[in-house]
Amino acid sequence: MNIHEQLNTILRSVQKPGQYLGNEANAIHKDNAKADLRVALIFPDAYEMGMSHVGLKILYALLNSLDGVVAERCFAPLPDMEAKLRENNIPLFSLESKTPLKDFDLIGFSLPYELTYTNVLNILDLAQIPLFQKDRDHRHPFILGGGTQSYNPEPMADFFDAIAIGDGEELILDVASTLVAWKKDHNIDWVSQNQNPNTRADLTDRLTKVEGVYVPRFFEPVYKEDGTLKEVKALKEGYTGIKKRILKDLNTVPYPTKWVVPNIRLIHDRIGIEIQRGCTRMCRFCQAGYVERPTRQRDPQKVLEIADQSIKETGIEELSLLSLSAGDYQTIVPTLKELNHRYQDKKISISVPATRTETLTPELIEQVKKVRMTGFTIAPEAGSERMRRVINKGNKVENLMQACRNAFSQGYRLIKFYYMCGLPFETDQDVANIAEEAFQALKVGYEHTRDVQINVSVSSFVPKPFTPFQWEPQMSIEETKRRHHLVKSNLKSKKLKFKHHNAQMSFLEGLFARGDRRLSQVIYQAFKNGCRFDEWTEHFRFDLWEQSIAETNTNTDFYLHRRREKDEVLPWDHLFTQMRKEWLWNEYQNAAHEAHQEDCAIDKCAQFCGVCDFKSVQNKVFVVDDKEIAAKKGNRLWQGRFGESDTKHQEQKQAKANPSSSPAKTNDNTTRFRLRVHYSKTGYATLLSHLELMGLLKRALLKNEFPVCFSIGFHPQMKLAMGYALSLGVESLAEHFDLSMANHVEIDDFITKMNKSVPQGVKIISAEYIDLKAPSLYSDTVEADYEITLPQSLDLESLEKFDQNLNDLKNGKEFVYERAGRKNKKSRSIEINKLIVKDKLAKTSQRQVRFSLVMDKQGSVKPAEVIAALADNKNIDLTELKVKKVGIAWAN
Repeated sequence: MNIHEQLNTILRSVQKPGQYLGNEANAIHKDNAKADLRVALIFPDAYEMGMSHVGLKILYALLNSLDGVVAERCFAPLPDMEAKLRENNIPLFSLESKTPLKDFDLIGFSLPYELTYTNVLNILDLAQIPLFQKDRDHRHPFILGGGTQSYNPEPMADFFDAIAIGDGEELILDVASTLVAWKKDHNIDWVSQNQNPNTRADLTDRLTKVEGVYVPRFFEPVYKEDGTLKEVKALKEGYTGIKKRILKDLNTVPYPTKWVVPNIRLIHDRIGIEIQRGCTRMCRFCQAGYVERPTRQRDPQKVLEIADQSIKETGIEELSLLSLSAGDYQTIVPTLKELNHRYQDKKISISVPATRTETLTPELIEQVKKVRMTGFTIAPEAGSERMRRVINKGNKVENLMQACRNAFSQGYRLIKFYYMCGLPFETDQDVANIAEEAFQALKVGYEHTRDVQINVSVSSFVPKPFTPFQWEPQMSIEETKRRHHLVKSNLKSKKLKFKHHNAQMSFLEGLFARGDRRLSQVIYQAFKNGCRFDEWTEHFRFDLWEQSIAETNTNTDFYLHRRREKDEVLPWDHLFTQMRKEWLWNEYQNAAHEAHQEDCAIDKCAQFCGVCDFKSVQNKVFVVDDKEIAAKKGNRLWQGRFGESDTKHQEQKQAKANPSSSPAKTNDNTTRFRLRVHYSKTGYATLLSHLELMGLLKRALLKNEFPVCFSIGFHPQMKLAMGYALSLGVESLAEHFDLSMANHVEIDDFITKMNKSVPQGVKIISAEYIDLKAPSLYSDTVEADYEITLPQSLDLESLEKFDQNLNDLKNGKEFVYERAGRKNKKSRSIEINKLIVKDKLAKTSQRQVRFSLVMDKQGSVKPAEVIAALADNKNIDLTELKVKKVGIAWAN
């Protein structure tokens, strides 16, 4: 069997098979055979996590925009899929073309968080690629890492050929052009077929000339007797430290709008638009606030253009404006007003991430709540004003309570608080005060309604590289649990809900956050011991990590629980060389004195961190005619008019250009037409569940702006009615859905547009308008016709027995299928005779059967269950059945 035949069989028996298909709408399929460079982009977590990652989407779009470059995706297979791949000896493959990863030229891993490290090794192992860099040669793909964890990649350095540090947009293009030139110069077609062992050394040498690329093998850690670093010795002349690559202006590179529409629901299932990169608020615990400097804001006009195009290209019904601190985006309120003006009637919701309390104005909250209103998130971070001064957050209790008052006054009933415990200089009183602030917020809520709830979530502080707290020890697991209990025990009301991060996960996060290369052995051992998906509670095995730590004789106290000295050489000192270590130390001392530092994106630079050159690399902030701010920012300011009139201006401009045009109706929700749509579901699309396909159809309809109707209420739902659900793996030429519409659309136009917007394997065949009072699909469908191909594994003796049972069924003999119960429920006996149309039961060839099943809302039988009953419920692998629905019978 080829890879497609194998997958069609094994994917029926794994959870959420839609994540492995690669047939999504907007997925890019290019010809591998004609490519100059083949790149596999890998997010080392599940599809439902990785497909939300904006960085991956940016690189996917940029690389595929290049002639001669193919970029395809791969995610970490869940444990059940891993088992199937190993059992069938199938090397891990890319989604789009199902090409084995080992046949790509370049494999690029995102490194989003420490607890994905064992997944990286598992992916390489499943791809049949040696794990350690020293064991790979000229026949293997080049392994590149990048992302948040690249600022201290040392625990993973032994596994990578190179690591990208900083912003990836321009860097990845330089890496791609370097690889293309290298392949051309050495006359290499496929890297896996490369026969010259000297070419790989030439490639790594070339990559050292790309700003932001770190090649670990050109640096050697040297340790003192006490285990601390003496130095990180540079082994290549002129290559002594790595500068972070900085994208100077967000507006100069394309931002993806034709997002791949995911087959399954994601953890963060929305269009993410990065409105700002970097943050200069200087919260001393926050690594992102230091490593992503300087602040660069996107032109709000471009934000609107990206939003418009993304919705038109995807039909995804939620926008999220992404930033470390969205409230600091100077035009956040007018931008939200304009987005709401455009999309509120189209039921597109808009969200912003948790932001600073003093920026949560009534105007901002009013815009956020429109269309769909759930909980409101606030991140005080520390439990007292004193601690917020220590971490340079600076918010006062009255700021926090006013933010809560603003939210409750706008109709919110649920507020989510995010805090940390274990911060430097923290006392028990600071920790207990978390509960006190939550109780005060509850009292503010009671001023508006008794139906209020406060969710308090507490994470554990983990010291991170390139922050003022990088010298601090991390609290132990036992101390973490004690402080969590201190918060929980002081939450006295049932309206105050408590949740905390897993202390053992924080232990591992801290271990690797400031670790060195010696920890690669711990990660390798944990992988061998079976650790996978360590950030998932249901898969996390701390006992296996403890075993791995013991087997490698690793002293975790050395990495976690000791305070570093000022002059100690840190494992990451040779990276991100723009950042001044002395400046970070001064900020560490400022924390002890609770000294405040202003945001240098607004005020002038008080201390030189080293990142900006004040020429091309500097803070870039967009403001709207604010002379006071403009005076402070000087040439760093982008000024312009922007606001609610933007849409009106565009409509007036369009009307002048085309007087006959008029804006489409968007606020009419009256059902005037019902459209019944006939479609087929074949190939990989058969592995999409009923609900997954329904969601994809909704997005295709929204993308094309068809005048569909919605329910009313807080969570409006599209009025789309599906037919009876198909089992996974069943092909169908006779599927239908009904759609309520406010206005008439041309059938041919509807079919053409929909077929360009649905996943491969789904095809709209026809559509017709039906009477508004016509019966529902469920009521109107009375029979479904199926064609079954029996598996080759069914031997001749079994086939003869099957034929005898088939004749007995036609002659009235009773057959029963025992359907296993779900979640400890009893099994259920299904009487086949009552649910099959005997007159249409026929054997059309030795291994092919046709029959019709009665469709009844009270109960039905699946085609595979009929076959299992006729095979005496044994001697047949139902995953090998080929089931096709070929027709239906209507009531009238």
